[in-house]
Amino acid sequence: MILGVNIRNFDVFEDDAIGLLIEDSAQYIGTAAADRGIRLRNLNALIGRNNTGKSAFIRALSFVKRCILTDVGKASTSDNRPGFMNLLLDKSKPAEFRIFFRIKDKETRKSDFIQYELKISATSTGSPSIDDEKVLMSVRTEDGTTEIREIFQNSDDARLVSDERVTALSLLGRLNGSDAPIKQVFDEINGWFFCAFSAEESSDYFTVGNAPGGHKHLNSEGSNMGNVLDYLKAQDSDKYEKLIDEINSKIPTLHKKKKNLPQNLQGSPEKLFKYLLLLRDPEPKSTIFIETPDRDLYHDMVDVLADDMREFTLQHPYSQIIFSTHNPYIVESMSPKEIWVFSRNFDEETDEEKDDVKIRCAGDDPVVMALFKQGVGMGAIWYGGHLDQGSSEYDEEGINNAH
Repeated sequence: MILGVNIRNFDVFEDDAIGLLIEDSAQYIGTAAADRGIRLRNLNALIGRNNTGKSAFIRALSFVKRCILTDVGKASTSDNRPGFMNLLLDKSKPAEFRIFFRIKDKETRKSDFIQYELKISATSTGSPSIDDEKVLMSVRTEDGTTEIREIFQNSDDARLVSDERVTALSLLGRLNGSDAPIKQVFDEINGWFFCAFSAEESSDYFTVGNAPGGHKHLNSEGSNMGNVLDYLKAQDSDKYEKLIDEINSKIPTLHKKKKNLPQNLQGSPEKLFKYLLLLRDPEPKSTIFIETPDRDLYHDMVDVLADDMREFTLQHPYSQIIFSTHNPYIVESMSPKEIWVFSRNFDEETDEEKDDVKIRCAGDDPVVMALFKQGVGMGAIWYGGHLDQGSSEYDEEGINNAH
């Protein structure tokens, strides 16, 4: 599970953080204040006006995963990216990513707190090259203090991989016998799922068709849903029938129609079905990223999806969902600590702050917290303008502008 992210000099982010980083671990790990920390939770909503960085944040983490699974050169041009030089705010400086994880150790059953850091610069020809790469681990010592240990470093001074485009994590994470923290971080990032069920466009592969036969997991577009259903039915027909009945019972328009959705999708809310199927994957993803999951869903379907996402995080405490939205309905029952407000200054008169992205947690706003404790839902608080108003007042006080 991701506890925090820091992105520097990449896309719209000059130096912006969300949640906790490893330097904050001393006041987080093993203390009574752990739950009070402003960190990324199991369920997280990214809100804010258009072009404030919500989608860019998800794309940035998608870029990191591409770097790990392929190389930094391919990652810079995949998924319609315009090339590495065009992703840098300041082309003379590197792009930097720092991601702090809480990961459950499969053997000890305890939580490990590990941070992955990646720094990429542009060469004289404009191609990306890895400057520095680290895996750090925060450990609680016997005397009660917190110690940050370096698991490995891949840099010009101590390069583990000769190819400057390939991350050491991509190689070490696949090797048997690698240190547990390295494999944990690799598996965690490899388990990220970037959901595009609401995407307006798909590639030719997904529009033309899929490979025949059963598929174990949904793809990002959800276009192989039929293949996944075939696989589940072949594995265990009884369990498959129970799954279908459970999902059908949750979809509002099916309460009366009683249609068998897998055999006949006509007139049924296929998109909601995909989300509910994804959240019932027997091998849950480490983090599911979704842009506007409420798009094209009627308000009662949004309620169903919101409840199901919450249920997913309760059943899988080491997995999480991070989604962007403009819909107050879907955040109504969430906590202020689960909502992150993105804002951006487009005022041309203030050149120093122009296009400056700011990210703050709604749980940092005392007015929002007071309203929430009085029983006002977050959707109503947002609809009432308190989150948008709070951003300007809060920024002036300098609270949580940057980590």
